Amino acid sequence: MGQSNVSKSRNCTNMNVISHMKNTILTILTLIIQLSVFGQEIVREDGYYDLKVGAYETKSIDKELIGFKSIVIEPQTEFKNGDNSAFLKVKDKVIALFDRVNDKGSAKPVGVLTKTSVIQIDTIFYKEIFKDTTKEWSLTFNVWYAITINGQQYYTDYKVHDFIALQKEMPKYNQEFLLVSQSTGYDEYYDNGYPNHFFVVVLNDKNEIIYNSEILDFDYGDEFWDAELMSSVSTEMTENGFEFKLSGLEDNFKGVWKGEELKKYGR
Repeated sequence: MGQSNVSKSRNCTNMNVISHMKNTILTILTLIIQLSVFGQEIVREDGYYDLKVGAYETKSIDKELIGFKSIVIEPQTEFKNGDNSAFLKVKDKVIALFDRVNDKGSAKPVGVLTKTSVIQIDTIFYKEIFKDTTKEWSLTFNVWYAITINGQQYYTDYKVHDFIALQKEMPKYNQEFLLVSQSTGYDEYYDNGYPNHFFVVVLNDKNEIIYNSEILDFDYGDEFWDAELMSSVSTEMTENGFEFKLSGLEDNFKGVWKGEELKKYGR
């Protein structure tokens, strides 16, 4: 009888342990799901801030990797409000996307973006900082992003436009005005502050991109951005359209959105 009771006690204990383990695993999985939904993961390599000598070449614009017959990836046009929403701004070149971190250049791209796209940033991989000793002060960064476009994950080392400086409804046009910029950072801090390289995005009533401008001819020049306290941007709907003014340390920009086109009208 004593042995039977001990056996039952052990079985009961084992069941409690298994139950506790299942609950723990479920909790961890829930946290992982929450992290993937509500925020982006940061992965920083050991020794990231130890400067390496040389220069890093961005693989997502490497012509030899891209080739001549790359598959074109359709951009995401729907903008989703969220902390990890950003833009991959295609300027005068295509941007190659990979199925993994490819800082050694050993993999071919899975395709290229030829148009600006909404993205969700899943993970940022801070890998290396290089200092070019042939110049007075020149740093390049081996930083990769895991991003999602239209539900599909890709990898790129092309710097994203990650800061929405202004988001304003335009009831007159049944549209929404977005002022988007890069966090350009300073010294060895790749993406801390100093918003710059602004461009305008206009959304329709379904949150789809109907217009995105070229990079504006404007240099903000300040570490911080505050539309109200610092008067970094002001807007007004007038008979001419949606007018906006950007104010930097030593530069200004005035523009007007007329419902279908953007016009610069001064500084």
